[in-house]
Amino acid sequence: MKFTASVLDHIIDSLAPYSLACSWDNVGFQVGRSDRNIAAVLCALEITPAIIREAVRKKADAIISHHPLIFHPVLRITDSAVTGQLVTDIILSGLCLFVAHTNLDKSPCGTNHALAKLIGLANLRFIQPEPVQIGKPQYGMGYVGKLPKTITIKRFIEEVKRCLRVSHVQVIGDVKGRVRRVAVLAGSGNEAIKGMDMSLADVLLTGEMSHHAALEAKILGMTVICAGHYATEAVGMKYFAGFLRRHKGIQEAGVKILEAKCQSPPYEYV
Repeated sequence: MKFTASVLDHIIDSLAPYSLACSWDNVGFQVGRSDRNIAAVLCALEITPAIIREAVRKKADAIISHHPLIFHPVLRITDSAVTGQLVTDIILSGLCLFVAHTNLDKSPCGTNHALAKLIGLANLRFIQPEPVQIGKPQYGMGYVGKLPKTITIKRFIEEVKRCLRVSHVQVIGDVKGRVRRVAVLAGSGNEAIKGMDMSLADVLLTGEMSHHAALEAKILGMTVICAGHYATEAVGMKYFAGFLRRHKGIQEAGVKILEAKCQSPPYEYV
């Protein structure tokens, strides 16, 4: 059987079911022909001109992006807007595009699980599990887990910076305490104060919070470490690439799973 874009679509759905995506999200097969033969796939956090050029240079046939390129309804595909320009470049390059966003955030193959494992958490449980009728939840948004031992929050901050290779983090709340139980929510942490049970965590590690969400978190007495949207999610695509490589169908077809190198945060500290 040929390994086509349609086959890859089914594999992504099996690892991070599209049905898990939040109602506002747009995931799945976004650009390309379903009968396109796939021999190599590039995994990236988001779509940029540099990522498309990297995919072409590495002879990839498809890109799997965490952030959706097509998020809101598109009225026209032209180079007069960024989305249209990127979609056009993908099509002209003969590539297919797949998106695994909040469905991947909720999957054990994805961003939040990768972040929890990277900082050494054990005994993981979901912050917001997906409802199930029988047994334990298999999917959910965010994790709470335990560090190997209790340490100061300041030391934990240094560990986070080392693990994520960042020079700065933003901190909300008390930095003089100690931490053993950590909640992780890669990317945006705004939802952590909107109905999620954070009572079992000493600290929340996330990517970013809006000003008003940060203010509310501080009033609620939460300690939050914002290590950057890019830094907390980029590790997830590397993690997901590993699951793809180990998938039986991909191994049998000899499909190459590549990791993007030409990506970086859109801004820098000066």
